Amino acid sequence: MQKIKLLWHKIYSRAFSFIINLFAHQTNFDISNTVLLLGSTRSGTTFLMESINAHNDYRLIFEPFNPTYTKEWGVFTARHYINPNRNNARESQVVEKILSGRINNHWVDQFNRKIRSQKRLIKSVRGNLMLDYFETKYPELTILYVYRNPYDVVASRMNLQFDSNDVFLLLNHLDFINKYYSDIDISSFKALLSTPESCHAALWCLENCYILDSLPNRKLIAVKYEDVKGKMVLLKKGELLISNTIRRPSVTTSFQEAYQLSKKEVKNIRQVLIRFNIDEYYA
Repeated sequence: MQKIKLLWHKIYSRAFSFIINLFAHQTNFDISNTVLLLGSTRSGTTFLMESINAHNDYRLIFEPFNPTYTKEWGVFTARHYINPNRNNARESQVVEKILSGRINNHWVDQFNRKIRSQKRLIKSVRGNLMLDYFETKYPELTILYVYRNPYDVVASRMNLQFDSNDVFLLLNHLDFINKYYSDIDISSFKALLSTPESCHAALWCLENCYILDSLPNRKLIAVKYEDVKGKMVLLKKGELLISNTIRRPSVTTSFQEAYQLSKKEVKNIRQVLIRFNIDEYYA
């Protein structure tokens, strides 16, 4: 019965958004009216997006940094890195277009339910590597960052059979690796990545560890998924308000049973986490 309700919720949400977007328009393009929600894949970003927009205050923009579905971003990589000290006019132009909401297509608007909007909530699981650029270039931008226990993230990704090779694409961003993980020897690190679970764990670490290590020095709003799971979360005057009101699962919740990591898989994940000195935190 629960699966039927969830399926109906997904169908209704998509159909309703499609109709709304036939008439939707934006009346303010100031980036100070934009909230950017960042986090790794399967970390609760969609749940948080839906909860914050429970009162339909925002135009929802879904995963605009996906080069497959957003033509403006098509010339860049899925997990792109922008050096905040480097001036690239093309990158700056596209990022500003996205953050100001000057972008429309069925992909990015698939969850929007706002006809006339002044504020935007942009949800992205492909923007972690650009965090320093966002903070440096757009200090007026409100940034939310959600993170989740990496063991659960890996289990969820494996449950949905996500491509474990994404980590190798990230490792190709040598300027990012050299800046934030200069102690990593790429060749020896790759030797650790012999299984899907170790690859997923490494991707989580590379996307999140440099952020977690510097949280006290950042102006963003950080939230741990386990602290808000199933609860109502609202954003008011730059602060997250959390209540015990129960929220339904997000529209991207899987119908499949939760994936149970084996002892061997847990061991392989732990080896990667130890490499980043964070295993004790999630033990």
